[in-house]
Amino acid sequence: MSARSLELLLETAYAPEAPVALEGGAASVYQKFEQAFKASRLQKGNQASEELNYRFEILRLSVAIAFVKAFTRLADNENTKEVLDLLLQAIKAKNTREIDKIVQKKIALFDNLYHEIFVNAQREEILGLFERTLDAGSKEELDELIMEGLELLQDVDFDRTHDDDDDEPIDEDLLKSIQ
Repeated sequence: MSARSLELLLETAYAPEAPVALEGGAASVYQKFEQAFKASRLQKGNQASEELNYRFEILRLSVAIAFVKAFTRLADNENTKEVLDLLLQAIKAKNTREIDKIVQKKIALFDNLYHEIFVNAQREEILGLFERTLDAGSKEELDELIMEGLELLQDVDFDRTHDDDDDEPIDEDLLKSIQ
């Protein structure tokens, strides 16, 4: 996978807005993770391990931000915006302990993502990718999620109005029989 894939994922999730400003840019986030990964193989020790864990968390948060932003664009509800704000706050942390502290303080916000998922299949798919991102434990898993996300987000119609979320037309005969 490449740093460019992460950039594309974020650009697609945020379009037409500019993507979130990550420290050094999305490509830098991915490249710093790769550097930490290589360094941890060459040098053993707690410092190399801590840096690798931190860079992995920043990469994972970047992918999660892309999915939550895409979900927010489809759901257009305040609860999802609060989750996005929390992730954006966490990505500014300087170490993994700080990330955990920020997220744990408002962990209940994640429950709010599930209120509207079954109204729209694409929301459900995006939320599934987000969940898998949180569970990811390796570079390979994140790379796969980035590619799946890119593929999915290419097919999402973000311009569709939120009132038109029903996938099936209303059965007029059913409505008449209810009245």
